[in-house]
Amino acid sequence: MSKLSKQDKIDIYNLWKNYQVGSGELSRRYDVNISVLNYLVALIDRHGFSILNKSYITYSAEFKEQAIRRVIVNHESLYSVALDLGLKSPGILFNWVRSYKENGYNVIIKLKGRPRHESQKQADQAGKSPLKARKPSLTPSELKTYYRERICKKIARLSQPKEQEPKAEEIAAAVTQLRRELKVSVTFILETINANPDLPHMSRSNYYYTINKKDKDAKNQPLMTLIRKI
Repeated sequence: MSKLSKQDKIDIYNLWKNYQVGSGELSRRYDVNISVLNYLVALIDRHGFSILNKSYITYSAEFKEQAIRRVIVNHESLYSVALDLGLKSPGILFNWVRSYKENGYNVIIKLKGRPRHESQKQADQAGKSPLKARKPSLTPSELKTYYRERICKKIARLSQPKEQEPKAEEIAAAVTQLRRELKVSVTFILETINANPDLPHMSRSNYYYTINKKDKDAKNQPLMTLIRKI
């Protein structure tokens, strides 16, 4: 896929806007993915050609956090937020959201210059340096709301199709995965599930019984295989 110059982008928009050349034809002519073209045209249509003058922008932690919150908390589409903010591509915002989740729901600020020595990093974490690599984000209440939504969505997927009830093993496996991903307690996850009448319920005792049974079955599998061969 070729890299577009500023003039290429202007020409693409003019061909689309003034000569009704379709995305498919433009994609073949400029060797660019259709989704990239559609976003480029929408970006110029929204912000004008001046948006192309911004070659490199350093975004502040506050700017990133506000953008991320619009996606996670306000449930706006990632595409529409990126377009509204004038980002060069939705992929920029996607990477912010992914990094945000991977780093414990904190905005990570990359410091310029040479990598710091490990002892300096530890000093920063201990509060001995004014540089802050992490910035607090969601409030505890907002974070809990987000966790509950994630939990309900994941468990709801187990009930597809709706007439098919998920097995206890499936629910227990999903709970274990959520516990690792979100770093929350089993009690919190099960309370969230059991409070929703549309989701399959599971007690704490049944959860531990199921995962312990699964572990025992896995340990006995080699023996069962040997017995079948006799």
